[in-house]
Amino acid sequence: MTSTSTIKKVSFFIGVICSLLALVLIAFGVYVLASYRVNEVGTMAAYSYIIIGVGTLVVFLLGFFGAARENVCCTVGFIVFLWIVIIGQIAITFLLVRSEDTAASHLSNVLDVAWEEELSSPGAMSLYETWLGCCGRASPHDYIVNDRMPPLTCFKNGDNSKSENLIGTGCRIVFENYWLNLLRVFNIIAGVLIALELIGSMISCCLCNSIRNDHRRSRY
Repeated sequence: MTSTSTIKKVSFFIGVICSLLALVLIAFGVYVLASYRVNEVGTMAAYSYIIIGVGTLVVFLLGFFGAARENVCCTVGFIVFLWIVIIGQIAITFLLVRSEDTAASHLSNVLDVAWEEELSSPGAMSLYETWLGCCGRASPHDYIVNDRMPPLTCFKNGDNSKSENLIGTGCRIVFENYWLNLLRVFNIIAGVLIALELIGSMISCCLCNSIRNDHRRSRY
C-alpha cells in the first residue's frame, strides 16, 4: 500500500503545478487590464482569468496546510472547497470558450481607437503596423480615402519604392486573430488546470484516507 509520505509528495507536486498555472492565468488577466484600454466585455474576460487563478491559489494554500500538518479536517475542507471552486471554474471556462470570438472582437476595439488617433495625429498606427505586419484599419485603402498615402510601416521592410511591397491586410482582422489565438491558448491552460485539480482532489481523498488510517494505527 502506498505510504502517506508518498501520497503527500504527489499531492504537493500537483499543487505546485496547479499554482504555477494559476499564476499564469492571473498574469494574463493583469496584462490585459494594464496594457490595453478594454471595454466592459474585455474587462470581464480579463477578470475571469484572474478569478480562476485566485480561486486555485486560495484553495491550494489550504490544501498545502492540511497535507503538511496531516490534518484530516483541513484536508476534507480542502477537498470540499476544491470541488466548489472546480464547479465555478468549469462554468467560467465554458463561458470563456463560448465567447472567444466576441471577446477577441471587443479586445480588438483598442485598434479602432488607435485609427481615430491616426487620423488626427499621424503615426498612432505605426506600432500596430510594424508589430502585426498590416496596414490601415481594414486595408491600405483607409489611408487613400482620407487623402493620405500609406506610411512606410505599410510596406515590407519599409521599402515603398515598389508597389508590390505594400501590405494589403488590414490591422483590425490581424489583431482580432491575435487575440483569438491568445484566448484559445489560455482557455486550454484553464482546462488543463481544472483537469489537474480533479486529479488533485482524488489524490487528496487518498491522502485523507491514509492519514485517518495512520491515526487509527497510532492508537493501538
